[in-house]
Amino acid sequence: MDFTDAFCAVSCPHCEAEVTIAVGDHGCYSAIRDWDSGDVGRRALRPAQAEELRDPGRWMLATAVRDEQQEMAEGIRHVFGLAECPACASVFGIADAYTSSNLPPALETS
Repeated sequence: MDFTDAFCAVSCPHCEAEVTIAVGDHGCYSAIRDWDSGDVGRRALRPAQAEELRDPGRWMLATAVRDEQQEMAEGIRHVFGLAECPACASVFGIADAYTSSNLPPALETS
């Protein structure tokens, strides 16, 4: 995921709706993507506070700040922050939802 300008889809951990997460030039929000209407039900993301981050987010933010990459630092705070599901209004961690939505399929054992 690009931390300065990206869109990704995650599954809401509460209602399983597919939620689009936007970070960057088009804003920082969660929404339901509709083929005809675009992003509907936009909700502003809640960026993580630097002092509340734990690794790897804390390390990534410190590195971006050290290297004077402000846009990257803001993106990292948003990706490790919270989103609201437009479908059910529950609030969830973006990084955790992204990880859950992008795990490789489990290997079947016989």
